[in-house]
Amino acid sequence: MANNNRRKQLDSLRTRIDATDDKILQLIHQRAELAHQVGEVKEDDGSTPFYVPSREASIIRRILKRNAVLADQSHTSRIPDVAIHGIYRDIIGACLALEHPMTIAHLGPNGTFSHAAARRQFGATASYLACEHLEQVFDEVESGRATYGIVPVENAFEGAVTPVLDLFADHERKIQVCAEVQLSIEHHLFSFATDLEQITCVLSHGQPLGQCRRWLQEHLPHAQLREVNSTVRGAAMIEEAKAGQYDGIDWQHSAAIGPYAIVENTSLPLLQRNIEDFHNNITRFLVIGQHDSPPSRQDKTLIVASLHDKPGALNDLIQPFAERGISLSRIESRPSRKRHWQYFFFIDILGHRDDVEVQQAITAIRQQDVSLLVRGSYPISSPL
Repeated sequence: MANNNRRKQLDSLRTRIDATDDKILQLIHQRAELAHQVGEVKEDDGSTPFYVPSREASIIRRILKRNAVLADQSHTSRIPDVAIHGIYRDIIGACLALEHPMTIAHLGPNGTFSHAAARRQFGATASYLACEHLEQVFDEVESGRATYGIVPVENAFEGAVTPVLDLFADHERKIQVCAEVQLSIEHHLFSFATDLEQITCVLSHGQPLGQCRRWLQEHLPHAQLREVNSTVRGAAMIEEAKAGQYDGIDWQHSAAIGPYAIVENTSLPLLQRNIEDFHNNITRFLVIGQHDSPPSRQDKTLIVASLHDKPGALNDLIQPFAERGISLSRIESRPSRKRHWQYFFFIDILGHRDDVEVQQAITAIRQQDVSLLVRGSYPISSPL
């Protein structure tokens, strides 16, 4: 008797779940229709971008705040923000595809951290274009073959991705930053070897090799570290060597470092989980396009400045921001590669280029003997 009652209770709950799912699906279609109408208005206007990161950021911020309120009201366990974020990113991406199909360029092949960051920002509906190197990502966006691109700009522990900074410093490139993505990074070791002692070579992108340096020194001190274009490419090279399609690797004694997605994109077995030196590791990615984003009330602006070598030049550069109470969240220098001891400075400021104080500061800097590029304003993201 008790079993029958439990079965009836389960059947009743499942029927209610099915009815709720039907309502959710109906509301998604309703949202998609509204998004389609928004796209028609934008198309008639002709000057409004289909992808507006500030609007998406506002939606996500509002939904996450609402998620907390609903959990408090219902006294139930809260659905994690990362889950809500993922659900809404896919819904927004699917609706955006109805407005305007998009192709997103990223450092490939599929399964890399760049691909994961792109999927997180644009959802499953967009088309993704895997690029062999970072310069190609910029080229695809500039040429219009890709609608947007996504590139890693810095890691919380390993620092700046310098090739990307060099590309942003190129005055000939007509590229704007329109969004950022912060991605939690976990590195794993993959190999056909069955024991760490068998491994004599480790392949990966330079950033993961740096982010696992301490673990590698402790557990694989005699292994050769070989830098390749991407994490998944390193795994694919081992796979190709096993199939006799690549001669430069001893596949039985080689390993690759990268995201868990490697097991979904290659045949390499997972040998060791979470080998990153810091387990709260985050990489920040920037979305590049041919426009930046309107203000969202919580924004950053990227500027690139080239200074002449004179006493106090850097102080003169940042003083206009200090005088107006504008915070700098990051300042990074790179050699100009044009003249000895001349540098580019990459500065993230808190504020939008349309803010009055930011405009005033930029105007004051332009009056100095400074070459200045404003690479765009974008909504501040949060790591999830």
